Amino acid sequence: MIRAGIILLTDDGVAAIERVRSGRRYHTLPGGGVEPGETSAEAAVRESHEELGLIVKLHGLAAVVNFRLTTQHYYVATALSGTFGTGTGAELTSPPTSDSGSYRAVWLPPTDLTHQSLRPTPIATALQHAASPHHLLETWLAEPPTFDEEPT
Repeated sequence: MIRAGIILLTDDGVAAIERVRSGRRYHTLPGGGVEPGETSAEAAVRESHEELGLIVKLHGLAAVVNFRLTTQHYYVATALSGTFGTGTGAELTSPPTSDSGSYRAVWLPPTDLTHQSLRPTPIATALQHAASPHHLLETWLAEPPTFDEEPT
């Protein structure tokens, strides 16, 4: 399975999806599954609109994460239009008590990503410990790293 998502870093922080599931609270970078006939870049743009309420511009592939049986492609993005937090994806109406848990768009400070349990963990750790997260992303655009993430 292929998934695609974005890394959106602004003065407000890093865009994330807060998940509450089975009594646990954690965060993920916005994204989801690539649908048939769709490229991973197209999926990242679509998922950003569904989950965040934003139309985004992708600047390139930033990182690839292998997790269980999925390959996840993350793109550096900037917002072109829309209102953050107004996504209309079906998952956003899911209550915390459901099997899939709840979803909510939030901004996380780059200095607190691992404490907020942002996933994928290798991306969160690198962004949090970078002297300049923007510079790190520019470096990744030139040569996207591949991370292998173990389940927690």
